Amino acid sequence: MEFQLNFLASTADERVKRHLKRFSFLIYLIIFGATVFILVRTHQSQTYMAHVFEGMNADIEGKISSVEPRMLFLERKIGQRNRLRKESDTFLQPRTRPAVWRKILIDITKALPPDLVITKIYTKPKPTKRNQKDEGPDLTIEGYTYIEGGNRDILSVDNFRGNLLFSLPLSTLYSDIKVENNRIYKEEDQLKLVFALGLYQ
Repeated sequence: MEFQLNFLASTADERVKRHLKRFSFLIYLIIFGATVFILVRTHQSQTYMAHVFEGMNADIEGKISSVEPRMLFLERKIGQRNRLRKESDTFLQPRTRPAVWRKILIDITKALPPDLVITKIYTKPKPTKRNQKDEGPDLTIEGYTYIEGGNRDILSVDNFRGNLLFSLPLSTLYSDIKVENNRIYKEEDQLKLVFALGLYQ
C-alpha cells in the first residue's frame, strides 16, 4: 500500500515537472519569437528610412545639379554688372551731371517739411594739398526754423533727415546722412533752430 502511494506521488511529480518544462519552453519560445519579431521590424523600419533618405538625397542632388549651372550663370552676370557699375561711376559721373543735380534738388524740396527753410546747399571742396585729409560730409544742407509762433515741431530736422534717407537718387548716391549741427538760440522774441545735415558717400 505504501509502495503504491509513493509510485502515484512520483508519477504526479513527474507530470508536474513535465508540465512546468513545457510551460517554461512555451514562455521562452514566446520571448524568443517576440525578440525576433522586434528585431525584424526594427531592421525593416531602418531599411525603409535608409531608402527614404537615399531617395531624398538623390532628389536634392538632382535639384542642385539642375540649378547649379543657372547659379554659375547668374554669378557671372552679377560680376559683370558690378564691374560695369563701378565703371559707370567713372564714365557717366552721376554726381556732376546737371540732370542728376536737378533731380537731387527736386527730392530735397519734396522731403523738406513745411516749417523748415534751407539757406545753403554746398558740396565739399576738393583738397588742395596732398597731405590734407579728406574729411567732412560730401554734401551739406543748412537751414533754420522758428519754434515759437505756431505749431512748430522741434523734431522736424529728424523728420527731414528720415525723408532724405528714403529719397532717390540721394539714397543711392549717399550712404549716410548725419545731423552735423542742431542748435537753438533766441532771436528777438522767438527761438530759432539752426541745423546742418551732412550727406556722406
